[in-house]
Amino acid sequence: MGWEARRLVSIIPPAPLVHAITLIVQNGDEDTGMEKFYDGTPEGLFALLQEALESGIIPEQIRRCQQQHQEDPRLPSLFTEEELGLPAMLGGPEQELKALAAMAQLRSCSETAFQDCLQAFMSDAPIEPDIIRYAVRILKAPNHTAAEKRRTDRSFRPCEIVLNASQRYLRELDRLLGLLRFKPTNEGYLVARCEPETYALPGLAIPLKRRFGTTAWAVQDEKRNLVLACDGIGEPELASYDPGEPPFSPPEGLVPDEYEALWQEYYHTINIESRKNPELRKRLIPLRYWKYLPELQVQH
Repeated sequence: MGWEARRLVSIIPPAPLVHAITLIVQNGDEDTGMEKFYDGTPEGLFALLQEALESGIIPEQIRRCQQQHQEDPRLPSLFTEEELGLPAMLGGPEQELKALAAMAQLRSCSETAFQDCLQAFMSDAPIEPDIIRYAVRILKAPNHTAAEKRRTDRSFRPCEIVLNASQRYLRELDRLLGLLRFKPTNEGYLVARCEPETYALPGLAIPLKRRFGTTAWAVQDEKRNLVLACDGIGEPELASYDPGEPPFSPPEGLVPDEYEALWQEYYHTINIESRKNPELRKRLIPLRYWKYLPELQVQH
């Protein structure tokens, strides 16, 4: 592959298949007022959860911020990070240790709650403080039974937000597994393109690997410039790419619309005009997906 691959969601395992401490919290009140920054990764968020457990303070705002690196690390910087106004963030081994500690505590308390938090993060909604409040409240439960009750207590506002975000993420995974349209490329891969609302690619890794077996495949998230690819032998890999240089190109000699024409012919063959229901179709297949559905392009 011509791009730099990285581990799927780093140290966090992919979300499951669609089918398949000193902080006192009372009545949803916590000691807040801080603003924290993190690197936008799941482990960064779980490291903040561990900090909240250690300090007893939940940040009021949590912002995603990418660290700025010098082109040549051997060259000294003229300014410190403080002088440049760059936010202080955890990183490296310290972040990983804190993240692992928080995950271990949450998973031992409630594996389902851990998945709820991870899937809420993958919804790509700016709800990090709510995820931490939700997790902390569960961790303060006196026993597993109480933890499970708190996990689904939608009267607690952060719980409502986290569970809704988790469901939105899983719902989009389910849709994508049925709506991705794959085409061959010059590199020998079958590739599908999409622009999901959520950070869906890692959750597609396991079901697509099982679906394609030894066939090489890839899915491009054109909204985030990410590609999930598997060569049919190893494990799926997630990587970023330059939108000006797409990682895959059409195979030589193939009529560009050949595969689109096959989808359109299939749709035309199975379509029953008398049962056509445009409003129902829009509810089941939101318009944002239509751009990548060749069988619907003939109607525009």
